[in-house]
Amino acid sequence: MNSNQKSFYEKINYKNDYIKTFLTTLFIVLMFVILNIFYMVHNIFNENINSKKQNIDSAFESYLVDFLIDKNKDFAERFPKNYAVNMRLGILYSYKKDYTNAEKEFKNSIEKAFSFDYTPSYQLAKLYIKIGKLQDAQYLMDKINDKSNKRLIRFKGDIYSFLGDAYYNQGYYALSVVKYEKSMIYYNAIKDKLLTSVRDKQVKAYISLADKYVENGKIDEAIMSLDNAYDLNSKDVILNYKLGLLNIDNDPRKAYELLSFVNKKEPQILNYDAYFDLINKISNIEIQKGNYTNGELYRKKALQYQKFVKNTLLSDKDLFIDVTKSELKTDIAAEEFIVTLQFKLQNNSGLDIDNLTIQAIFKDGETIIHDYKQKIYEDMKIFKAGDVSPPIVISASEPYKNRRTGSISVDVYAYKYPKYNVKLYSASIPKPPVIE
Repeated sequence: MNSNQKSFYEKINYKNDYIKTFLTTLFIVLMFVILNIFYMVHNIFNENINSKKQNIDSAFESYLVDFLIDKNKDFAERFPKNYAVNMRLGILYSYKKDYTNAEKEFKNSIEKAFSFDYTPSYQLAKLYIKIGKLQDAQYLMDKINDKSNKRLIRFKGDIYSFLGDAYYNQGYYALSVVKYEKSMIYYNAIKDKLLTSVRDKQVKAYISLADKYVENGKIDEAIMSLDNAYDLNSKDVILNYKLGLLNIDNDPRKAYELLSFVNKKEPQILNYDAYFDLINKISNIEIQKGNYTNGELYRKKALQYQKFVKNTLLSDKDLFIDVTKSELKTDIAAEEFIVTLQFKLQNNSGLDIDNLTIQAIFKDGETIIHDYKQKIYEDMKIFKAGDVSPPIVISASEPYKNRRTGSISVDVYAYKYPKYNVKLYSASIPKPPVIE
């Protein structure tokens, strides 16, 4: 048999092996779907088997993985040159958390793979990141020379993004910034849609790095880090806020520009004491320069903002919520779930609050089942500084038949005007078993 005929038969064997593996996997997946459908139907009539179902699914899933490992080990013996089989084994072992065998199979796959197929290296690099061998993952990608291969470029973009995530989660923000930067270079080369996501991660890493600098008293370094983040996304409200606060002493006019952006987008998060002081500071600078008209305009702005805050805004620190009851019961006669929330509020703002409204939103999953609003005081009464409100009791109901999830969530907001609401409380209350 000549070399061309041998190559031809090897391709046929590879194709047959691929078809057999595909059909076997498809059969197993169908079995798994059918079994899950059976237990879903059974669960409708037997509410008390949920924990048993989870155990059965877990055991069956483990059986499937072991079955596929055995099948692929058999294929590996029959077709020793087929690197795809080793790669599948690596993925299966990784799923079972048998990382030693997973690494071994991925390395075998890399040795056998075609020179243009970088998938085994990509899978091994992901495994290294998963088990904390970050430098090994980077070395594996770096030793593959950059080529005009879109798949390789995407792989490198992915791995550097994963490395950025890993270093960020470990608190190494400077390293995570570097990895995200490299990931963006690869994603940008192929105009990948993940570029925006990695950019946002890098902005977050720069902000966290700046926070760390501030903790250590390195203000100049913190400003530099935030400036780099600002170059990536100048519309990030938190970034504008932190950069504005740090520039109050260094560059008051830049600080005013940044904090004014925050005031326009999310005024309820702004520290208005600092904002007022900044405006008055700029006013004094203008007056010292002889620009009395501009100085007076800034003073008027400060007074206008003070009035706006007093009449319009709340912060989550202005009110303390004391929840005394949070329960969910069943009404057998009405065939409903009944959720009840009881709480008191204390005015910690230091100012009297008028026109205060409480809003409670009850949800089952993403579906709102009740949106409740109540003014704290009617008839022009005000919520005086330091006062505690009377008990506030809110209830909501949902028919059994409308059950969507196993719990009902509740979020409580407060506001003077709906546009500027603040969240005071959030909870998820499990539904009790239904007795029929």
